Amino acid sequence: MFLPLTLGLLHACEPDHVAAVTGVSLDGRQSAWRVGLWFGLSHMVAVAVLALLSLTLGRALAGDAVFVWLDRAAWSLVLLLGCWNLAAALGWRALPSAHAHAHRHGALVHDHPHATGFSHRFHHGVAWLGAFFGLGGVRGFTTLMREHGFQGLGSFAGALLLFGLGIVAAFMALSWGAGWMANRVPRRALFAASGLGNLVVGAWLLLK
Repeated sequence: MFLPLTLGLLHACEPDHVAAVTGVSLDGRQSAWRVGLWFGLSHMVAVAVLALLSLTLGRALAGDAVFVWLDRAAWSLVLLLGCWNLAAALGWRALPSAHAHAHRHGALVHDHPHATGFSHRFHHGVAWLGAFFGLGGVRGFTTLMREHGFQGLGSFAGALLLFGLGIVAAFMALSWGAGWMANRVPRRALFAASGLGNLVVGAWLLLK
């Protein structure tokens, strides 16, 4: 029963997924976990749609070569994200910065932290990124269904739900951790480490 959940957690912890979701969670917001939520939900939806189509049609929608190129495109995005974060570390673009607004409730005055450069457009961008990374993930889910005997719509839906919950939970934990680090590590050092890490991961996956 818990095999799909475990495999969802492991799937989300693949190097390219970790590099992508942490790389876009570094602006120091208290709600950085929402980045992982949007990334994970869109990732899950992309896997679900393609897997449902495969189940309905009774065959794979595309050959392995297509998924190989989708993976390569995702790894190239990891490289680009590494360059983007390195540009921030080197001062070639503005770093996202947290600021606070004072709020008064009667005699009590306190600050609410906010982050600049964050909007609904950012949420949408993260969601599209998660969905794109999910296009390659359908291969792993359909392999799980085939090799472990999940048959019928009920088994499929249950396995898909657990697989998706594992993905979303892992991405939320990763983005929360990146946001936590962003509030405790010098910002330029953090973006430099993230950028270099993404470059290493992306290059290794493309060249292996």
